[in-house]
Amino acid sequence: MNEWFINPLFWIAFLSLLSVVAGAIFAFGQWKGKVDSDRASFKEFMKEVRNDIKEILRRSSHTLAGSSPLRLTDLGRSVSERLDASALAQDLASLLQEQVKEKTPYEIQEMCFDYIRHEYKPPDKVEALIETCAYDNGIDRGQVEDVLAVELRDRLLATIPRPSSSGE
Repeated sequence: MNEWFINPLFWIAFLSLLSVVAGAIFAFGQWKGKVDSDRASFKEFMKEVRNDIKEILRRSSHTLAGSSPLRLTDLGRSVSERLDASALAQDLASLLQEQVKEKTPYEIQEMCFDYIRHEYKPPDKVEALIETCAYDNGIDRGQVEDVLAVELRDRLLATIPRPSSSGE
């Protein structure tokens, strides 16, 4: 057995095999890193696609007109009256007013939709009204929330001083 260890061919073969194994491990590590990077990129891509789909669905809302800026349809105005969304928006605007001082109208609009969809926790009475409005009008909850978001946006935009168009 000692003969194997002193044979230079053994050491050449052993070191060659060792370098192949090390190279394979290194190549596997690089491949895994690329796959993980691609997976992260794909997840980010899918998140953007989901947001785009939500935006498309929002634009096809029965409560919002697709004009720019977004406006309430007749159904949207009816839902707004039923919810008393103007009064709700006034209360919410006082909470958010400081956050919108340096924002553009578009940023304010996006913030309002995001706030209503993800942060706003309506009181039980308002929650019941939202559900009733959705049910009675054959629309989903999101379309009722759209009405509240537009009312909130309009309320916040009304509180922000705008530069005069005369160039002064």
